[in-house]
Amino acid sequence: MIVPQRNGPGQQTIWPGERPSLCSLLKWMASDTYDWLRDGYGKYTPPPGEETFTDVHIRHLRKAMEGRLKIIQFTKQQESFNGADWELWIHNRSHGMGLRIQAKKESRTGQYGFDYWLDERSALQCDLLIHDALTVQCMPVYLLYNHEPWPIRPDVAESLCSHTAPDASHYGCSLLSAFHVQAPLFRKAVDWKLHKVFRNIPHKRLREISLPWNQVLCDVQAPTGAWDSRGVAMLKAVQKRTVALERSGLAALGDVERGGFLTPSHAWGGTPEVMTWTDGELPEWDGEPVLRPLPRRVLGLLEADSLYAPEPEVPTRAMVLYDVSEAAGAARRDLGCLQYE
Repeated sequence: MIVPQRNGPGQQTIWPGERPSLCSLLKWMASDTYDWLRDGYGKYTPPPGEETFTDVHIRHLRKAMEGRLKIIQFTKQQESFNGADWELWIHNRSHGMGLRIQAKKESRTGQYGFDYWLDERSALQCDLLIHDALTVQCMPVYLLYNHEPWPIRPDVAESLCSHTAPDASHYGCSLLSAFHVQAPLFRKAVDWKLHKVFRNIPHKRLREISLPWNQVLCDVQAPTGAWDSRGVAMLKAVQKRTVALERSGLAALGDVERGGFLTPSHAWGGTPEVMTWTDGELPEWDGEPVLRPLPRRVLGLLEADSLYAPEPEVPTRAMVLYDVSEAAGAARRDLGCLQYE
């Protein structure tokens, strides 16, 4: 049983209530990660690895969210062949958005291993994350595990929810568009291949572009009168923030010289078939989010037995499906949502 409260400085509640919102739970998990890493780089060495954090986070989600959540876990062998740890879908059983997530832990010196190469597929992990996300209609993101805060630009902060931890420990988990990472990987590969100039990955700058995950994925519905039982306004707010995150990364990628290469992996002599965003222009978006219908495979997983779910189209470690609709509170096992008693 998870204790539904974490006290910060001054005994202020970070995760209040017996049934937390996704936002409050993510904030609690970020604070726990932040403290765990700081302890691990302090007197309680070593800190946990990325896999441990991912397993613990999925367990917290499973235990705390009850009928609102369905989790399907696959074998580690499946994950080792792709560029993602897990997939998160926030939905109302007909519409929603998906994030394909690769976790990266901040080292003691502030680095993240963004240039990790997977020999099994002869490609950079970042390129595989983007390729597989585009294949399954997800946004490719990094989930950074951090042990220090940073300033967020005021104009960006205005678009986020205001739910923060008083000790800044909500910075423990942050989201970063994979396109933001692919851009410096392109610079590094192209500059070396064409100009024999070596570039380092700007880890600190990339961390400071990332945003606390609870503030991006906040599902708290504002008290505006009529209750939105389908969670449409909530989904639109989450989609607007995640799309802004992705467009920021695409803009960074659009400014990079590619030297005729399709991906950084291609520049290093890896698999040329791995795709990325190559249109040169950002997709049209007028700022008003339009909810996207769930892909057929996600609809199928909502109805499938968690223990006998079909193999994913792209191998992954876990599928996490979070239902924001009012119906989730009364969901039964045969409707595809887990309950924990």
